[in-house]
Amino acid sequence: MTTIKCNYRIVLVTILFILSGVAWGADAPVLLSQKGCSNCHDLNGPPAATIAEVLKRKAPDLFYAGSKFQEQWLVDYLQHPIQLRPAGTVYLNHIKTNTKGQDEVSEVPGCESRLTQEEAVAVAQHLMTLKDANMETGVVTLGKFSKARARKVFSKDEGCNGCHRIQLRARVITGGVSCPDLFNAGDRLNPDWVFSVIKDPQYWDPKAWMPVRNLDDATVLLLTQFLMSQKEKPENQK
Repeated sequence: MTTIKCNYRIVLVTILFILSGVAWGADAPVLLSQKGCSNCHDLNGPPAATIAEVLKRKAPDLFYAGSKFQEQWLVDYLQHPIQLRPAGTVYLNHIKTNTKGQDEVSEVPGCESRLTQEEAVAVAQHLMTLKDANMETGVVTLGKFSKARARKVFSKDEGCNGCHRIQLRARVITGGVSCPDLFNAGDRLNPDWVFSVIKDPQYWDPKAWMPVRNLDDATVLLLTQFLMSQKEKPENQK
């Protein structure tokens, strides 16, 4: 009898948990509005078609968030937002000339929204449903690769570090600030999306500053593996 009661309680708790998750998911669009997320992020698309539209962009597009991000990272970020773009979403809007006549980045406003854990789970689950149906999935299989060659391609051959910051040896973070940081790309991004955006940045954002590199798939895979190895903390410290 005791065993039956215990099993009943487990089943009941499980059902309540599932039902509460459904309720959270149903409230996610409301939360996105209440928290002001939809005031800055485009949740519907399509992407900006003109430079004038790009310059009005306050925050990254999220209408393909489910293709781009990892769900657990979204849950953490929504509770504790961090600065991912040192020069802002559109760096041209945050450049000023100092007294020496040099361009420098002005103070970039951060995200002021803070969600509870329950809210973050609900919103993250909802965002993960916003996917690009045409993006190929299962393209990237992570495994061993030459980090030395990947660093050379990323930094010297293609000059990606002119715009993006990454981690080098001894966990030194270095690179440009005009585009999103990549030193936590392995925690944040979906590898299939990374592969896709390296191959064709303008598919995701027609007015993206990032150029098409015309790289072969093997090199794109190498860069993807390198970026997915970029994590904020070593695995044994997580």
